[in-house]
Amino acid sequence: MITHDELIKLTRLAKLSLDGEDTDALVADITSILEFANTVSEAVVDMPKEEDSNGAYNLREDVVEPSSPIEDILLNAAEKQDTYFVARKKGGTGA
Repeated sequence: MITHDELIKLTRLAKLSLDGEDTDALVADITSILEFANTVSEAVVDMPKEEDSNGAYNLREDVVEPSSPIEDILLNAAEKQDTYFVARKKGGTGA
Protein backbone atom coordinates (compact mmCIF):
# COMPACT_ATOMS: atom_id res chain seq x y z
CA MET A 1 0.00 0.00 0.00
CA ILE A 2 1.16 3.50 -0.75
CA THR A 3 0.24 6.33 1.56
CA HIS A 4 -1.01 9.74 0.56
CA ASP A 5 2.24 11.32 1.84
CA GLU A 6 4.39 8.88 -0.16
CA LEU A 7 2.45 9.71 -3.30
CA ILE A 8 2.91 13.46 -2.72
CA LYS A 9 6.66 12.86 -2.32
CA LEU A 10 6.75 10.84 -5.55
CA THR A 11 4.84 13.51 -7.47
CA ARG A 12 7.31 16.15 -6.31
CA LEU A 13 10.26 13.97 -7.35
CA ALA A 14 8.66 13.39 -10.75
CA LYS A 15 7.74 17.07 -11.04
CA LEU A 16 4.03 16.26 -11.41
CA SER A 17 1.07 18.14 -10.05
CA LEU A 18 -2.11 16.44 -8.88
CA ASP A 19 -5.46 17.71 -7.67
CA GLY A 20 -7.13 16.30 -4.56
CA GLU A 21 -9.43 13.98 -6.54
CA ASP A 22 -6.57 12.80 -8.74
CA THR A 23 -4.42 12.05 -5.69
CA ASP A 24 -7.04 9.83 -4.07
CA ALA A 25 -7.68 7.96 -7.31
CA LEU A 26 -3.97 7.51 -7.95
CA VAL A 27 -3.37 6.17 -4.42
CA ALA A 28 -6.08 3.56 -5.06
CA ASP A 29 -4.67 2.65 -8.49
CA ILE A 30 -1.07 2.34 -7.30
CA THR A 31 -2.15 0.30 -4.28
CA SER A 32 -4.02 -2.07 -6.59
CA ILE A 33 -0.98 -2.40 -8.86
CA LEU A 34 1.34 -3.06 -5.93
CA GLU A 35 -1.01 -5.71 -4.54
CA PHE A 36 -1.11 -7.41 -7.95
CA ALA A 37 2.70 -7.29 -8.24
CA ASN A 38 2.94 -8.86 -4.78
CA THR A 39 0.56 -11.64 -5.85
CA VAL A 40 2.63 -12.31 -8.97
CA SER A 41 5.88 -12.36 -6.99
CA GLU A 42 4.44 -15.06 -4.71
CA ALA A 43 3.62 -17.37 -7.63
CA VAL A 44 5.41 -20.70 -7.61
CA VAL A 45 7.33 -21.21 -10.83
CA ASP A 46 9.19 -24.41 -11.60
CA MET A 47 12.35 -23.45 -13.40
CA PRO A 48 14.58 -26.07 -15.00
CA LYS A 49 17.73 -26.79 -13.07
CA GLU A 50 20.95 -25.72 -14.75
CA GLU A 51 22.34 -29.26 -14.67
CA ASP A 52 19.25 -30.45 -16.60
CA SER A 53 19.69 -28.03 -19.49
CA ASN A 54 23.48 -28.16 -19.99
CA GLY A 55 23.20 -24.68 -21.48
CA ALA A 56 21.47 -26.08 -24.58
CA TYR A 57 18.15 -24.97 -25.96
CA ASN A 58 15.61 -27.22 -27.63
CA LEU A 59 15.46 -25.52 -31.01
CA ARG A 60 13.85 -26.92 -34.10
CA GLU A 61 15.97 -27.75 -37.11
CA ASP A 62 16.41 -24.88 -39.57
CA VAL A 63 14.90 -26.01 -42.86
CA VAL A 64 15.61 -23.99 -45.99
CA GLU A 65 12.58 -23.77 -48.26
CA PRO A 66 12.09 -21.95 -51.55
CA SER A 67 10.48 -18.54 -51.42
CA SER A 68 7.30 -17.57 -53.23
CA PRO A 69 7.81 -16.36 -56.80
CA ILE A 70 8.38 -12.60 -57.02
CA GLU A 71 5.62 -12.26 -59.60
CA ASP A 72 3.07 -13.73 -57.17
CA ILE A 73 4.17 -11.42 -54.36
CA LEU A 74 4.02 -8.33 -56.58
CA LEU A 75 0.42 -9.09 -57.57
CA ASN A 76 -0.59 -7.37 -54.30
CA ALA A 77 1.45 -4.22 -54.96
CA ALA A 78 -0.42 -1.00 -55.65
CA GLU A 79 2.70 0.25 -57.43
CA LYS A 80 5.83 -1.62 -58.39
CA GLN A 81 9.10 -0.91 -60.14
CA ASP A 82 11.03 -3.85 -61.56
CA THR A 83 10.99 -6.41 -58.72
CA TYR A 84 10.28 -3.95 -55.88
CA PHE A 85 7.24 -2.46 -54.15
CA VAL A 86 7.04 1.32 -54.52
CA ALA A 87 6.46 2.93 -51.12
CA ARG A 88 4.84 6.33 -50.91
CA LYS A 89 6.49 9.03 -48.85
CA LYS A 90 4.45 10.16 -45.88
CA GLY A 91 2.20 12.90 -47.19
CA GLY A 92 3.63 12.45 -50.68
CA THR A 93 2.30 10.99 -53.90
CA GLY A 94 5.08 8.63 -54.91
CA ALA A 95 8.65 7.51 -54.58
